[in-house]
Amino acid sequence: MPDSMIRAMAGGSRIRAVAAITTQMAEEARRRHHTFPTATAALSKALTGGLLLSSVCQKDGGKMTIRIIGGGPIGGIVVDACHDGTVRGYVAKPETDLPPNAEGQLDVGGAVGSAGFLTVTHDSGRGSRYTGTVELASGELGDDYTRYLAESVQTPSAVSLGIYLDREGKVEVAGGMIVQLMPGAGDEIAWRLEQTIQSLPSFTQMIRKYSTPYEILKAALSGFAIEVLMEDIPVSFSCPCTEERALWAVSTLGKAEIQSMIEEDGKAEVRCHFCNEEYLFSRSQLEALLNGVQ
Repeated sequence: MPDSMIRAMAGGSRIRAVAAITTQMAEEARRRHHTFPTATAALSKALTGGLLLSSVCQKDGGKMTIRIIGGGPIGGIVVDACHDGTVRGYVAKPETDLPPNAEGQLDVGGAVGSAGFLTVTHDSGRGSRYTGTVELASGELGDDYTRYLAESVQTPSAVSLGIYLDREGKVEVAGGMIVQLMPGAGDEIAWRLEQTIQSLPSFTQMIRKYSTPYEILKAALSGFAIEVLMEDIPVSFSCPCTEERALWAVSTLGKAEIQSMIEEDGKAEVRCHFCNEEYLFSRSQLEALLNGVQ
């Protein structure tokens, strides 16, 4: 089944929830960036969390940029997520791979580190832009997104992220969920929701068991009536980079640098950090570009 996301309310509109299956998105990110298993898990969780965060925080479209730097060997993660369900991102050290943690899981926390910050920049695309930063809670990313929502957005939330790789390191399943208490939910709803969430298995187990976001929410919010707002929202790894944009980037280097490329290599290579797409420009293209540079 294709990746998708669901937005819903529950408990008489006192609970907001969003869930996504992101298996194909995560595998596309792994394939493009050639990530090792622990880096694959970290990038997948960061991308999925970014999609979910954008869904609950970006009311008017636009883009959300997330930077995670925790001092671990992965070196940092950058994610661009849009309200339309598209996301892109990369890790600084895609070859990062660590032994399993104490629970026998991929050690995302160890790879990311916990002595650092998660920074989120909201860009409406219409001139409105603001940034919020919180200290990392654990480096496991689900905990860190939860802290961001609690401290920066001031909304009590539970963020769950999961991924499972096959023996070859490919993504078998991936996904995530955010459950939030709305203002005025009351102590009873808060207590019931807390008990329900605490009784759940790991999110990785849930996405291996349930094949759709709706089934995940139904299990996660057992005992609450669910009102679906939007279902089957497509999500995907997508980057707007093009050959034209890459050539423009070369043009910004100036005449001296372009002339040096022509004389030394006879070509230029440009690689997009976000999607790892490579653009190759020939000597004739560079010479034509050089003639047009002011």
